[in-house]
Amino acid sequence: MKLSVLSGASITLMILLLATPTDAASLVPRVNEAFRAVHGRNPSVAENAHWVTRVRRGDKKTFNSLVGAIASHKALGSTTNGVSKSVGTPVGKVNGTSTTNKQQLIKDVLPLFVQIYGKDPAGADKVWWRKRISCNEIKSEAQLVSSMRFHKAKGVTKGKNTICGQKALSTAGLTQRSVRGFSDHPLGDTVRIGIHNSAGTPVRVTANGPFQVRAGSDTRARLDAGNTVTVTHSGGAYHVRGSGVEIDDDQPIRLVPIGGTIMQVKSYNDKSATIAGKNYNRFRGTIEVRKCNGCGDVWVINEIRAEHYAKGLAETLARDPQANEYYKALATAARSYALYHRNVTGGRQAARGYDVGRTADDQIYRGYEYEILVPRLSKAVDATRGIIVTDKSGDTPLITTYFSDSDGRTRSAKEKWGTSRFPHLQHSASDPHHRASSCRGHCVGMSAQGAFGFAKADGWDFKRILAHYYKNTRVVKAY
Repeated sequence: MKLSVLSGASITLMILLLATPTDAASLVPRVNEAFRAVHGRNPSVAENAHWVTRVRRGDKKTFNSLVGAIASHKALGSTTNGVSKSVGTPVGKVNGTSTTNKQQLIKDVLPLFVQIYGKDPAGADKVWWRKRISCNEIKSEAQLVSSMRFHKAKGVTKGKNTICGQKALSTAGLTQRSVRGFSDHPLGDTVRIGIHNSAGTPVRVTANGPFQVRAGSDTRARLDAGNTVTVTHSGGAYHVRGSGVEIDDDQPIRLVPIGGTIMQVKSYNDKSATIAGKNYNRFRGTIEVRKCNGCGDVWVINEIRAEHYAKGLAETLARDPQANEYYKALATAARSYALYHRNVTGGRQAARGYDVGRTADDQIYRGYEYEILVPRLSKAVDATRGIIVTDKSGDTPLITTYFSDSDGRTRSAKEKWGTSRFPHLQHSASDPHHRASSCRGHCVGMSAQGAFGFAKADGWDFKRILAHYYKNTRVVKAY
């Protein structure tokens, strides 16, 4: 039997693992001791905060398991997570300065927040602090800690939203209010869009920047721009291959962008009928590969914030600067429709894991390419950020159906669909700016052609347009 020689650090680690009794209550003050046993040095503030947080949450309940976890992460080249050092830059000096690596600092927001505030940050808190790091307002751990302590002393968890050179957006005279089921995230809640059924073919995904490969909530790898992974499902498990990654897991695979990375589903084709070479297969947000509950379908899902989702809708190509209020009305209706299904119905296709589809059955969605193609709609989304259509009380979001063109009047939901479920759609609205001789679309709710005419010819603002088509409703700023 061949014996290997152990280093001094290895011997120390073995003694600690064998001799230390398990006592969860004493773990917090021993975090530094466990870290030193593995890394041979004291942890930084962020490293200490990370492991203290995991102990307090009950992730690690014994000294042995704590040391084992720290050692496991060290083997992957990290001090706080499972990210390989070979595909990322370690914390430390960058270009000879003491500036902390930006991506690592973004990850450290959570444990540092918990350490300073004594609680988990809200979604809006995490976004605010990470955005300040992304735009270089905060460049080091010391600056981050100092700023958090400053805001805590003021009794707040974050500052004003006018950061990174942004100006406060106009709320069109609307009062911001809490709406049932909505978070206060500045980009809205996440919406899940069913992109396509892979039909048993491998799903190939790449990106123009760094991204993480996760199995469920566990980060398994970090890849750089241009790397491609292939995801398949068989034998009750998901299989990820490519770019040095080999993962087999029973949890859905999530490919999560870091920073402003844009994801591309290379195996998906949605080619433009009018623009040569244009393929609408690039998306903001996370790409998830998930097997349908109770069926054999494997779906590619784009999980994205509501504001980014609205910018990727292919519901208009109009570029008339005199119809800006039409774009605002369309942006508000589209946002409301998606968040209604996300927060009220639980999703149009809950078994398949998504809230709305990408086709005209819901709203035509083509992602990042369309955001570039129709910048006027993107500006309208920004101008109406967080604004939705609700009931008169302002408490419940409503479904805001719309269609292309009418024959002079819209139809009630009762007349068209035989349902009395939606009081705000139980009327026929005049539509004098129509161009069609017969309805183009289902004809319930807002007419796009009519809204365009009211904005351009009559000078109506978007709130008046929405009130005309959706009766007895209220327009509110929900976030």
